[in-house]
Amino acid sequence: MPTPFPQDIDALRASEAFFRLLTEQAGDVISRHRLSGTDHYVSPAVERMMGWTAEEMLEAGFKAFYHPDDTPAVYDVYNRMRAGVEHCSVRYRGRRKDGRYVWLESHLTLVRDEAGAPSELIAVTRDIDERVQLEDEARHTREAMREALQRAMLAEQVAQVAFWRVDLVTNDVFLSPRCREIYGWSADDKVSLGEVLSRFHPEDRPAARARVAEHLRSGEPSRNRMNRIIRLDGAVRHIVGSFEFDFDDNGRPIAMSGTTVDVTDLVDAQQSLAKTESRFQDLAKATRDIVIEVDRRGNILFVSAAVEPVLGYAEGELLGRKAAKLTHPNDLPGLVQAFGAVLADPEGLPPMLEARALHKDGHWVWLQGRPVLNRTAGRIEGVMRDITEYKRARDELAAEQARAEQALEARSAFLANMSHELRTPLTAVIGFAALVEGLDDLPETARDYVGRISTAGKALLSVINDVLEMSKLETGQVQAHLAPCALAPLIDDTVRMFGLHAAEKNLQIAVRMVDPPPRVLMIDPDRVRQVLINLIGNAIRYTDAGSITLEVIWRGELEELFVAVKDTGIGIDPADQAHLFKRFSQIESARARSRGGSGLGLVISKGLVEAMGGRIGASSKPGEGSTFWFAIPASGPLRDEDAGAETEPVFEPVRSGGRILLADDNALNREMTRAILGVFDAEVVEARDGQQAVEAARDQAFDLILMDIRMPVLDGLDATRAIRAEPGPNQGAPILAFSADMDFQLSEIFDGLVRKPITAAQLIQAVAGAQRAVAI
Repeated sequence: MPTPFPQDIDALRASEAFFRLLTEQAGDVISRHRLSGTDHYVSPAVERMMGWTAEEMLEAGFKAFYHPDDTPAVYDVYNRMRAGVEHCSVRYRGRRKDGRYVWLESHLTLVRDEAGAPSELIAVTRDIDERVQLEDEARHTREAMREALQRAMLAEQVAQVAFWRVDLVTNDVFLSPRCREIYGWSADDKVSLGEVLSRFHPEDRPAARARVAEHLRSGEPSRNRMNRIIRLDGAVRHIVGSFEFDFDDNGRPIAMSGTTVDVTDLVDAQQSLAKTESRFQDLAKATRDIVIEVDRRGNILFVSAAVEPVLGYAEGELLGRKAAKLTHPNDLPGLVQAFGAVLADPEGLPPMLEARALHKDGHWVWLQGRPVLNRTAGRIEGVMRDITEYKRARDELAAEQARAEQALEARSAFLANMSHELRTPLTAVIGFAALVEGLDDLPETARDYVGRISTAGKALLSVINDVLEMSKLETGQVQAHLAPCALAPLIDDTVRMFGLHAAEKNLQIAVRMVDPPPRVLMIDPDRVRQVLINLIGNAIRYTDAGSITLEVIWRGELEELFVAVKDTGIGIDPADQAHLFKRFSQIESARARSRGGSGLGLVISKGLVEAMGGRIGASSKPGEGSTFWFAIPASGPLRDEDAGAETEPVFEPVRSGGRILLADDNALNREMTRAILGVFDAEVVEARDGQQAVEAARDQAFDLILMDIRMPVLDGLDATRAIRAEPGPNQGAPILAFSADMDFQLSEIFDGLVRKPITAAQLIQAVAGAQRAVAI
């Protein structure tokens, strides 16, 4: 190895001294670190930076001063340089001697040995704590600004609040997208403060410029000022704006920031509301109804001018007064309850209220109104009208209706009494005529006279029935009474009634079931029978030759019964057919006069069919005959057994020697009935009123009781109830009702009905068939 010259050694020493001085005086810390893991040099500058002496740092080792969270990053750099990376930098926190961590930045260079293998690292470390803090502050500032911008943009999107900023140093203007939209500028338009002010409405521009200048001088913010602007498209908009200033260190304004809200729709709505309110006020002044508004305590806040003609008060006289002070004491509790219900359920339908209010002159006025809760204003509003005359008219109408109902009841009572009084003597006339006609030794002349008496009696009975039925139809007293009914027997019985009359005219009468109905239908059997009697009787009356056919059709899908009565009679002229079924029509009267009858049969039939919910009609050709039909609702009962059910009889009065109690207040009726009952060879006990019937039934056992409905002292209904209620020998005995009232409906306490005037055949059939169900 060559020996260096002295001058070379001096040069090296001088160079070493220079670099030592440089490292010792430099602000950065220079350190050397062997790749074996030991630190063998650190410059004295470490004491100024960290507070530790170089010896303390080398003794403890650099790794003792790394922040635990940063140690992995430092070791990662060391490992990379061991792998051959020439240069690396790393940021980390180092612990000062006072315990505080500071941010450091080290730049490392790899040193290789003579063989080129990595041998050590040289690090230059500087204190960057202040720089990191400034960076953090800058980052926080940027994040805060970004967050503020995001909030502003969100407010702009949600609340439609535009924002802007003017740099008073550079005169740069920033307008948010919403702000540009309000004024009509695009995103690319360059806008100055002067251009913004030039968009203000000419009437508002001078005042706006003066306010901005004044605020610039004073530095005071401006809050919620309304102005008008003219957009680029010429539309006028109403805006509300606020702004404030940013100041420099000397207190001079350097920037102006503000918000703008387009309130044009609100202003338009307010103007429209004002116009509407004005119209309503004009309407309230013009209407005769009183518009009123009260608070929750009942104080009157507003009342329209219509109150003066109704209650005599001027508007101002009632403002602030308690509404309760003007209300009749008897009506106040109901009003308080109703107002409480409105407050408790604002969404419900408010009730219509009626109450009396005190007029200024002291009398009471009836008012009607519906209170409505205005939840926004916390008030109760309503419109009231004077109903005093209406109440008076309603009371008069109610009194008139009561008088009409009393008159109707009196008429009903009169009709019932007339029905009884007219049919009762007819019972004797027709009954005794039948008894006389049945005598074997009666001369033919006498038999002819008796026959005429019987025919006249029956004709008179038909007229009486028609007149009374017509009266009931006119007063709306006829109602359908549905019951399970076996239709076929009802029709056969009705047709059989006209057999003799048809035979006298050599007419064939037949029944044809075109579409047979169920065995049992829910109908009103009495009304159906009455309509059939009228239609069949008319057919026989106006048919001189040929036949009468009764056709029955069951329309199951409609639950409708259709019945037609066809004849081969004289027919009806087409011009006259339009007047059929009309009251007081001339055709019915003329036909009745020519063929007999009252002329009311079709009118009564129409009323009865309509009372049953049905319809009636006719078709006819002169000389060929007529067809009269009717259709009524008729449903089948739930069980077919509801009608026509066979029950085990417990009494058979046909047996010889039976005992019958006859209760009737008319002596002729008792005598006639006794004569007819003679065929049974039964003992007949008479009672002249219901009380006598009850006493007789209490003391003696009877096989059958015949009970007239209308009797003095105690009527037949109450007498029958008394017999059924008292345990005794006749509590379960069969009881047949006698009634001349066509509207009498058989109840469960009776076992059958015999209508007056009675015939011998009718009475004998009823008595012979009387039976009482075991269940009674």
